[in-house]
Amino acid sequence: MKSEHTNVAERYAEAVLELAQSAGGDLDEKVLADITAVNKVIGEANDLAIILAHPGIPGAEKKKMVVDMFKKHVQESTLRLLELLIDKRRFELLPLIESEYKRLLFARKNIVSATLTSAEQLDGATVEKIKKKIADKLGKKLELDVKVDQSLIGGAVLRLGDEVIDGSLLGKLQSLEKVLVSV
Repeated sequence: MKSEHTNVAERYAEAVLELAQSAGGDLDEKVLADITAVNKVIGEANDLAIILAHPGIPGAEKKKMVVDMFKKHVQESTLRLLELLIDKRRFELLPLIESEYKRLLFARKNIVSATLTSAEQLDGATVEKIKKKIADKLGKKLELDVKVDQSLIGGAVLRLGDEVIDGSLLGKLQSLEKVLVSV
């Protein structure tokens, strides 16, 4: 069950996505990149996050600061979203709006997001082969996030939505341990 905040974030995300897609071009993807970048900046600038969340600072001051900071770096529709969120005192929802926007955009564009975690760094050709095989099998475009986790010892783990395919040596050892413990 979704929380109230997630439902509200989804409504904002749907509205912004509709506007971006009706404008045409690749504005929908640019808006996603903008929202992601704004979230990153706010996450890294602790003082900015405190100021934007502070109830004692008037919304007009917050809007001016956000507009001055981001107007040269983001699309007009993204800037309007930021202003609206400040006006409605919902700016703290921006990270949720980002994830909902991305989910909706990917669903509309038939894109699946997956994470591949391997025990060692994979070269570009190997990643592309894996990406192509998964995309062909799913019949969808794939956005693959590749990570390295040396604790896997060897092999890789693929997370695709709720599904996890564990081909790591660590996973095999843990499965073997469960079997041996149950005997």
